[in-house]
Amino acid sequence: MKALIMGGGMAGLATAINLLDLGIEVELIEADEIFGGRASSWLDEDGDMIDNALHVFFPYYVNLINFFKKMGIYENIIWKNTEFYYMQDGGKEAVLRFANLPAPLHAAAAFNSLVKAYEGLPKWKLFFTALGMGTSILYSEEKLNQLDEITFGQWLVRRAPKDSFLPMEPGINGLTFTPSWMVSAKVMINWFKKVGAAHETSRVGFANGGLGEIWVGRCIEYIEGKGGKCELGKQVTSIELEGNRVGKIVINGEEERTADLYVSAISPYSLRKVLPPEAFRYEYFQDLSYFSVAPSLSLQVWFDRKLTEVDVTFFSNNCVFNTYADLSNVLPHVFKGGSMFEMVLSPADHLVHLPDEIIYEKALADIRRLFPSAREAEVRKYRVVRERQGVYRPYPGMEKHRPYQRSPYENLYLTGDYTKTHVSSGGMEAAIWTSNHCAELIAQDKLGKSISLNVEFKPQQGLVPLIKPIFYVNTVLAGLFGLRALGRLIRKKLK
Repeated sequence: MKALIMGGGMAGLATAINLLDLGIEVELIEADEIFGGRASSWLDEDGDMIDNALHVFFPYYVNLINFFKKMGIYENIIWKNTEFYYMQDGGKEAVLRFANLPAPLHAAAAFNSLVKAYEGLPKWKLFFTALGMGTSILYSEEKLNQLDEITFGQWLVRRAPKDSFLPMEPGINGLTFTPSWMVSAKVMINWFKKVGAAHETSRVGFANGGLGEIWVGRCIEYIEGKGGKCELGKQVTSIELEGNRVGKIVINGEEERTADLYVSAISPYSLRKVLPPEAFRYEYFQDLSYFSVAPSLSLQVWFDRKLTEVDVTFFSNNCVFNTYADLSNVLPHVFKGGSMFEMVLSPADHLVHLPDEIIYEKALADIRRLFPSAREAEVRKYRVVRERQGVYRPYPGMEKHRPYQRSPYENLYLTGDYTKTHVSSGGMEAAIWTSNHCAELIAQDKLGKSISLNVEFKPQQGLVPLIKPIFYVNTVLAGLFGLRALGRLIRKKLK
């Protein structure tokens, strides 16, 4: 049995590996000049490493971590301390530092450390930030699913004064490339629940080198070592049907390929362009029309001197960037001689049409406002990265449009971080989860096998199970005391 996988990003490569392990012959084709998709990196003309974006890892990426361990590359993740730095005007730092305490005490301690130095909001508003996030950890899966029908901004206005979640906005923008007033409440609260679940789950990991170089080459070796084929420069230009199945695909407008199984690991934007018109009689494929790109860019700037010694993630408000890191501290063996800032520029709706030079100038002005030492530093070079973007925008209601991995056509399957999964809105963990589930379905449908590849994230509960009963008891007691006071007041009025 032969499978033809269209798309050589993380989901495509992982699916190829899974199917080879099932004994299925695999051909993988990729339209680009490199493999890895959005999780890629490359060298520029000077030999400097370029990432397509600032990618980080979280411990709740349990399926991605298992995949890396299987490939023998888990050691390529560098885990950092459980802290996030907020840079403010004039170089003033505030730190969200998660203590090694049972949940939710670890988060309470983190907010206490942030409140001391964060100047973006009055202290009393930060209380509502902590209260809102604390409440969200009690939400059930059913409640989370209901929250996909409203925006995170709508959820906020019901619980807190204006701007109370300003400290969270850079993380929201960096994760989803979407402002809080547009993004699904489910997506963000799900992220809060996982990252804030325990002290250990608040860690951030970085690739030990270029993201692409730590995993892509090993995957290609594995695939080819098992007899699989991987080809670049092969763009799918049409998918042609024979009854209720795919009969062939056309590559680069002329070359035809056939297989027993076809797996689409390309984006929803590309897939809907190559499907035949009759496919859209199915609501399944009509759902692809709901996906739109969340504009994003990244920027790398090399300075001639050190601007900071911090080796974890930075957040900042009121900048063209939101999430960033000095990779000369994260990877001192790669970036030598001065700071190299890599920044996520999002939401980038207002930036994508600007020239690179203008984007760089705006970002540099923000860096010099936040880091006084940058005012005397010289910039060695910069690079605005526009390649290989394409995360979908997680509007409210998008969850019901994410297609299941098994399509209406008997030999066509879909994978990719935009397809149906409960683990996150998109990203590397979703890519691996969907590739695993795609292989599980193919094993069931075509081989008559039942396999289980995915695992669930199960953080330590700490003291969280006690919170809800205490909350309910306190609510009841408060109600009883309120009724007692009201009774006294009525009796007093009647005398």
